[in-house]
Amino acid sequence: MAEEKIFSAEVYHKSCSADWIMLIHGFGGSARTWKKQIDFFSDHYNLLVPEMHKGKVNEDLDLDRICEIIKNTLNYHKIEKAHFLGFSFSSLICLRFAVLYPEKVSSLVMGGGIIKFNLKTRFLLSLAITFRGMVHYMILYRFFAYVIMPRSNHKRSRDIFVNEAKKLGYDEFCKWLDIVPQTIKSLSWLDDLNDDIKILYVSGNEDYLFLKDTVKYSKKMSNSRVEVIDNCGHVCSIEQYDRFNNVVFKYLDQTSGNRSL
Repeated sequence: MAEEKIFSAEVYHKSCSADWIMLIHGFGGSARTWKKQIDFFSDHYNLLVPEMHKGKVNEDLDLDRICEIIKNTLNYHKIEKAHFLGFSFSSLICLRFAVLYPEKVSSLVMGGGIIKFNLKTRFLLSLAITFRGMVHYMILYRFFAYVIMPRSNHKRSRDIFVNEAKKLGYDEFCKWLDIVPQTIKSLSWLDDLNDDIKILYVSGNEDYLFLKDTVKYSKKMSNSRVEVIDNCGHVCSIEQYDRFNNVVFKYLDQTSGNRSL
């Protein structure tokens, strides 16, 4: 039997009785973008933090294949079930994973959550796909970072993601960019989502591209809710990490019954 593909991952083990959280970074991100969450939640939970761009998977990827590799990674670490903490584009990966493997999901928490790409964001993505062969990928990435995080208080988050994206390389950037259009039917997944899986979306009120649709379409999920952090942009997990962590911690405490808390 061929060896199953897995993502390399950082493991933080609190105790055998503690719940697991799997932290899925966004497009172009890394485990480093979860530093403030790792520092906080590792005192209360077991953490599995995959590096989806590190030790690159040498095959063409699609969305369901990424979900399968995430499942393989959980199985490799002998984790039966976990809370999933996603960010930005990875919130769609987590949502798809929950549809395909509901038995592996305790709950979903989405920072800077996305449920669908609207016409504006789809147009911007089409520009990126069109011009990726003509313009250096980091110019495109910086452009989108400014569009998504335009204000001065977003600068630290913007800088972190731009610096992490420099490590991607052109081929990896294109491989993952091609996955984004595969989420176009994301709203149809809501009908297939297990009603027992609870979902929390945490967004900044200055998340100009995604917040409106997140609030609108989260109402289609029976067990979902949205928490909005004031004076905060898209990357609320970095920009206002204390408030973000407290909101998520309270939610997981109510949801999980984690015995290690």
